[in-house]
Amino acid sequence: MAGFLNVDYKKAVDTSILSAGTYEMGINTVNGDGSNNGHECMVFDMIVRKDLDKVPELTKTNAKHHGQHLFVRVWTAKDANGNDTGSYKQSDLNYIAKAVGIPDGADIKTQDDFMKMCENRTVRVQVGVNDNEYKGEKRKQNSCFVNTWRPTKYPLQDSQAKQSDPFQGNKGSETEINDNDLPF
Repeated sequence: MAGFLNVDYKKAVDTSILSAGTYEMGINTVNGDGSNNGHECMVFDMIVRKDLDKVPELTKTNAKHHGQHLFVRVWTAKDANGNDTGSYKQSDLNYIAKAVGIPDGADIKTQDDFMKMCENRTVRVQVGVNDNEYKGEKRKQNSCFVNTWRPTKYPLQDSQAKQSDPFQGNKGSETEINDNDLPF
């Protein structure tokens, strides 16, 4: 009987980096965060949709990486001197709003409201792969800029949308949805 693990270094492949390309993603959660020096950001936890494996144009992206997470940080703007303004670029927020389908003209009162409106929505994003050096160590990392976010080409089917759309159904009722219910 085989043991728990037969160590084979050739099988130690970094699967945390997505291949460069266009992905259909589901936005799982959006949370506020910041750097140690106080620069604020919103962190979008995106998951590569698993319901699109057979779409020919997505064979090198979604089919290869379905279910993987991509964390996208949207930072507050800096002024001409490089100081944090404490405010987000309106263009960035509007790219996101358009991509996730928030109606044009919507008046969103707070950052928390905006983040909640983005959760459980689907988007089409362009993901890049860049080299990054930190403390002398070089590594690959993904990049995803909000000006590449677009509305999905593959809207969720009615049954999927009702499970994933926070604006559907009874307000105030608690519905438990597990990971297997989501297409991403």
